[in-house]
Amino acid sequence: MKKSNDNTAVKNITKITLLAAAIQAASIGTVNAQEDGQSYDLGLLEEVIVTARKRSESLQEVPLSVSAMNTEELAINGTTNIGDIQSQIPGLTAYAARGTSSTLTAYIRGVGQSDPLYGVEPGVGLYLDDVYIARPQGALLEVFDVERIEVLRGPQGTLYGRNTIGGAIKYVSKPLTNEHTGKAEVTLGDYGRRDATLSYAMPLIENELYGKVAIASSTQDGFGENRQTGSEVSDKQVTSGRIALQWEPSEDLSVKVAADATKDTSAPRGGQRMIENPWEATIPAMMALTPDAVIGGLPVYYAANVDAFVSANNLAPLPVSDDRYDVDSGLQGARNDVSTYGGSVIVDYSLNEAWDLKSITAYRNGDSDGTIDFDMGPLPIADVYGEYKDRQFTQEIQLNYDNNGDWQAVMGLYYIDATAGADIKNYFLLAPVYPVGHPLNPAPADITAIIPKYASSVGDVVTESYSLYGEASWQMTEQLRLTFGGRYNWENKEVTTLSQDFTDATFSTVLATETDFNDDETWTNFSPKLGLDYQLNDDTMIYASVSKGFKSGGFNVRAKQVSNPESAKPYDEETVTAYEIGVKSTLFDRLILNATYFYSDYKDIQLSIFSQSSDGTFFGDFTNAGEGAIQGVEVEFTAALTEAFTISGNLAYLDAEYKEYLDGGIDVADDRQFSNTPEWTATVNATYNHSFNHGGDLVARLTYSYRDDVIPTTDLSETIAQDAYDTIDATLAYTTADSAWRIAIEGRNLTDEEYRTTGYDLRGSGAPIVQGFYGNPRTVALRVGYHF
Repeated sequence: MKKSNDNTAVKNITKITLLAAAIQAASIGTVNAQEDGQSYDLGLLEEVIVTARKRSESLQEVPLSVSAMNTEELAINGTTNIGDIQSQIPGLTAYAARGTSSTLTAYIRGVGQSDPLYGVEPGVGLYLDDVYIARPQGALLEVFDVERIEVLRGPQGTLYGRNTIGGAIKYVSKPLTNEHTGKAEVTLGDYGRRDATLSYAMPLIENELYGKVAIASSTQDGFGENRQTGSEVSDKQVTSGRIALQWEPSEDLSVKVAADATKDTSAPRGGQRMIENPWEATIPAMMALTPDAVIGGLPVYYAANVDAFVSANNLAPLPVSDDRYDVDSGLQGARNDVSTYGGSVIVDYSLNEAWDLKSITAYRNGDSDGTIDFDMGPLPIADVYGEYKDRQFTQEIQLNYDNNGDWQAVMGLYYIDATAGADIKNYFLLAPVYPVGHPLNPAPADITAIIPKYASSVGDVVTESYSLYGEASWQMTEQLRLTFGGRYNWENKEVTTLSQDFTDATFSTVLATETDFNDDETWTNFSPKLGLDYQLNDDTMIYASVSKGFKSGGFNVRAKQVSNPESAKPYDEETVTAYEIGVKSTLFDRLILNATYFYSDYKDIQLSIFSQSSDGTFFGDFTNAGEGAIQGVEVEFTAALTEAFTISGNLAYLDAEYKEYLDGGIDVADDRQFSNTPEWTATVNATYNHSFNHGGDLVARLTYSYRDDVIPTTDLSETIAQDAYDTIDATLAYTTADSAWRIAIEGRNLTDEEYRTTGYDLRGSGAPIVQGFYGNPRTVALRVGYHF
C-alpha cells in the first residue's frame, strides 16, 4: 500500500521488532483468562458461558460458530465501540459507515449491507439485551456496562425472531444483582480524548427489587479540519446512558424494565479526495463566459473554449488531498446529529422445572440529521442534507424447555412494526461534457454545461412482520446430539416516496416530478435447520449443520420512475443456504482450538449501485445482482503455555465469488467481486500476567492483526480498494490487590498505518468524485478505573 508519509521503512522495522517481541513472549508461555463470574476452571484456561442459543451453555459445548468477549477481554482489548472487536472475531467486518461516526456497517462471512439506506434490512442482526435494533443509524454502540459481546456467524433464524441471514451480534449488559456495585472510569488520550463512564447498581428492596444506572461520555478532537472554515472533522462527541429496574417477587418470576439513550453530535467525518476534480475550475470558467449556444433551453459552452479560459486564467482543478482527514468543504451548516433511545420490558416466568416463558416488549426511536459533501470541495457540486427517522415496536414471546436430560428447546413468536423515513435535499452543480454524437449534444463539437440541480426526496417505508421460530436438541445417545428447527416468516412492506426537482435552493417551486408512487409487497419464507454434534471425548466435539437464511425484499427509495421505470419495482428477497462442519477442542488443559469450514450458497444478492441516469444525472439503484458462493475456514485458539503467558487469536480464510451477476441482462460474474470480504485475516495476541507479592496484578498485551486486500464498495473501485495491511496494538494494565483500581496505558495502531475502511466512487454516474474514509491514526491513552 502506498504511504502518504516518508517513514515507511521505520514503521516496517517497528512492526518486525514488535512482532518478534510477541513471538519471543509467546515462546515463554501464556496467561490465565480473567475470571468474570461466568466461567469454570479448565486447568490453566477459563471458559465463558454464553446464551447464544437462548440458554446458558459453555462456549465449548455450543455446536455453532460463536465467539464471545467478556468484560476482561473487552478491557484488555481497549474496546470503546462495537467496531473495535473486528480483529478479535474471525469473519467479521465492522466499521462506521462512510461520512458518519455512529452508523454501523457490518459483514459476517461476506454477508452484510454497506449502504445505510433507510428501509433496507441489514444482513447482520444487532441485539441489545435481546432487543433487535432494526436500523444502522446509531447502531455502532459504545461499549460500557457490558457483561460480554457474542458474535454468531451464519444464519440464525431458528433462534432469533428477526432476519439474521449473515449472523448476529449480541450486546449483553451487566446483570442486576443484590449487591452494591459501581465503577467510575476516566480515559485521557491523544487528540484531546476525554472519556468518562459511571455505573452503579444496588438493591432497592433486599432480595426483591434491584436498580442500575450507567452513563458514558466520549469526547475527542478532530483528526482533521475543514481548511475552508477551520472547523474540526472526524471528532467524537457521543453521550450514552442506560437505566434498569428488575423486580423478583418470587423465585419463579422476574420483570426487568430498561431504557437507554444515545446522543451523537460529532462533526462529519473527513476523508481524502482520491482524484482531482476539474469541475472546480471549469464551473468558475463557465460562470465568467458568455454561453456559446442554448440547447434545450440550457446555456452551453464549447468545451474547447472553456479549456482555453481555464488555461489562460490559471484556474486549477481541485487536487488530490494531501491528508487522509482534512477537507476543503464549502458545505453550509455541516452537521451530524444522531439521537436514539429505546425501552424494553422483559418478563421471565418459570412455569415448572422444565418450562420457562419469556416476554420481550420493546420500543425504539431514532432521529438523524446529517450532511455529506461528496466532492469535499468549496463549490456545492454534490452536497446532500438528510433528515432520517426510525421507529420500531417489537414483541417476542419465547418458550424454553429443558428437562435436564435428553431434550432442550426454544420456540417463539416474533412481531415487528417499524417505520423508516427520510427527507433528503440535494444541491448539485454539475458540469458534464457531452461529446459529439451524444444524444444530448446536437452540436458539431464537444459541449459542456452548468446544470444546477435542486432535488428533494421524501419517503417512508413501513415494515410489518410476523415470525414463528423454534429449535430443539435431542441427546440421542451419550455422545450424539441432534438439533433441528425452522422459522416461518411473513413480511409486508409499504413504501411512499416522492422525488422532485426544484427551480432553486429555496425548494419552493417544483420544476419536475421524477418519482411519485405508493406500493406494497409481501414476502413469505420458511427457513429450516438440521445439525448433528458428536462428543468424541470429554475434550473434543465435532459438529455439522445445514441451515437457511432469509432477508426480505424491498423498494428502492432512490428510484427514478420517469427516467428508469424499472427502478420503482420491488426487489426480491435474498436467501442463503449454509453448510458447516466444525470441531471444538480443549487439549491438555492448556489449549482451546476451534475450527470451522463453511460453504454458503447465496442467491438474489441485494446490492446498491451508483450509475448515471438517462437524463445525465446521478442514479442510485438497489437491485438483485444474482448468485454467489462463499466458502471459508475459521480458526480460533487460546494457549496457556505457562501460568504467566497466553497466546490467543484467530485466522480466517474467505473465498467468495459470483456465480451469476446480471448487469443489463448480461452475466458479468467473472468481472465482479464481493465487497467487504478480505480473503485472509489473522490476529495474534500475546498476553503476560504478573502477580506481585503485595497482591497487585500487571497485565501486558501485544496484538498483531492482518487484513488482506478488500474492496469496500459494490462499484469495485480500484482507487478506493484497500491493499493488505497490518496493525499493532498494545495494552499495559495494573490492578491493585483489592481489585478496586485499574490503571492502563493503551496504544492503538502504533505504526500509524493508513488504511481505508470505505468510500465513494461516483465516476460511473458521470461526476469526477472519488473519496476515501480512513481508520483511526495512531493513538495512545491513559485509562483509570475505580470499582466500588
